[in-house]
Formats: sequence, C-alpha cells, structure tokens
Amino acid sequence: MNKTKLSSLDDYTLFRLLCELEQGTVYSQRELARRLDSALGLVNNYLKTASAKGWVRVKELSSNRCTYHITAKGTAELRRLAFLHSRYLDRIIPVVLQEYRQLCRQFKDEGVERVALCGIDGCAELAWLALHEVGIEVALVMDTDATDELFMGREVVSLARAMLSGMYKVLISSRNRADLLYHALLDLGTDPMSIKVPVVFLENR
Repeated sequence: MNKTKLSSLDDYTLFRLLCELEQGTVYSQRELARRLDSALGLVNNYLKTASAKGWVRVKELSSNRCTYHITAKGTAELRRLAFLHSRYLDRIIPVVLQEYRQLCRQFKDEGVERVALCGIDGCAELAWLALHEVGIEVALVMDTDATDELFMGREVVSLARAMLSGMYKVLISSRNRADLLYHALLDLGTDPMSIKVPVVFLENR
C-alpha cells in the first residue's frame, strides 16, 4: 500500500476503529461497520491500512471468516490519537452541552416530563446533565450495544424492549452512532417528531 493511501486516513475514524478493537476481538467487518456507523467498504479500507501499519492483526478462521485484534503497536497509536483529540475536548464539550440544553428546553416548553436516552457513549452524560438541569426525568436508557449494563444507575435496555415499555420522547445521546440509532428507532415505529438529535451530530452526514 502506498504512502499516499496511508496518509489519507482520517485520524478520527481511525481512532474510533482502534477504540472498538481495544474493547475486544471483532468477528466481522460488518459488525465493526455497524458499530462505527460507517460504510462496509470504508471499514475494509481502514482495516487493510491498519493491518499494513501493524496496528491490527487479522486472524483467518476459515476461507471467508476472520477476526480482528488490536496489536501492541496499535494500542500505542490509539494512545497517540487519544492525546491528539483530547486537545479539542475543551471546545467540543461546551458545544455539545449547549445543543443538549437547547433541545431539553424545547422538551420543557412542550410540557414533556419524561424522556428516554438512546445511545451510550461519551456524550450521554452531557445529555443526562441537560435533562436534569431543566427538571426532566430520564425515563429509561436504551442502546443497540451494551444492553444489560448500567448507566448512571439505570439498566441499559435494547431499543425493542424500550418500545414495549411505552412510547417516550427520545433524545439521541450518542455522537458516533446518531444516524444509526435514529433510523433504528424509525424502523421500530417511533414517530420522528418525538426524536431530538443535536445538530452537531448530523454535520457531515
């Protein structure tokens, strides 16, 4: 693979990919593409490049099945990228929190008293805080991943299970998977007018 190809990688996408691999072995590119809310072809390209750089080890299980593991070199690259992106946190966090505050004030003006959070990542605590500030209760927490775990003392349930609990107003609380979660909710019959998503999550989509 040539140097131009290697240098064309987007640092943030690579950072997210390595973060996913650090959490444990990934058994398919399709699974990884779903987690990253990215096209399968793009994930394939990043994995090939990361493998060529020695950041990811690919283990063949059969003629059409592989597993993907982060290497020690990949972990070092992940730490470098984490430090690189941490410099922007002071700017990112206030912007995201302000977006959530605006959306929560809209809920409040509409007379909404209970809201469901959808998606757990680094932005979910900001969504929780914004709801708390305006006195809106978090009715439940749902996600396509990490179900049966706890977030802020609440069990994280699947989207399907959440829908069985009743239809709530929903606040998307994951930046990386905002689009995926939004469409998953629509597929389950959620009224699009009941879902709010920070505008900054939809940029460049």
